[in-house]
Amino acid sequence: MMDVNQILLDMIKKCGSIETSSVNEIEELIDTGLEKNEENIQKAAMEYLEEKGYAFREDNLMRAKKHIEESSQYSDTVMVRKKHAMEEDLLSDIEDADVEKLTQACILDNLIKLNDKLDKMVNPHYQYAVEVLDDVLTDKDKPMASLQQFESFQQLLNRYADAGWHVISVTARETQNGRKLSMTGFSNTTKQVVVVFEHKS
Repeated sequence: MMDVNQILLDMIKKCGSIETSSVNEIEELIDTGLEKNEENIQKAAMEYLEEKGYAFREDNLMRAKKHIEESSQYSDTVMVRKKHAMEEDLLSDIEDADVEKLTQACILDNLIKLNDKLDKMVNPHYQYAVEVLDDVLTDKDKPMASLQQFESFQQLLNRYADAGWHVISVTARETQNGRKLSMTGFSNTTKQVVVVFEHKS
């Protein structure tokens, strides 16, 4: 026979609107089975440092050995303390009437999210960014063995695209370059490319 309540509970967990589990960190005392002596305590301490990702320094090793010795003080073998995460299902003992209430809460939450998305589609909000480039460079234009900061036009576009922006216009323009001396036969204008990006917020 189909368990309707179990199906509803599975859907409640999938919807993500309600916290359905709790993760607790539990520390256990594990018996390694090794005889409690200096060599085995040293070995367990080294394994502890490696497991935790600590540097193999003398002070860290001394702390780890002290930790192992304290954990093993009431045992003839080497004992180590290890933590692990235990997940608790918060819906395991829930009443049938509460399943219905949680289902309604999930439906309402999803309706609110859907309404927010529809509102953004009907009344979108936009942000704009402008980049002015003196040169449009490709990846092939990168100087070899140069420490100078370099960003090609492709990299610029991809940087904005990764952040959710898209190009709405690319315009070439000429500007007066008043800081450079103009000489007969040479233009005192500079060509630039203006790129306008748009982002729906």
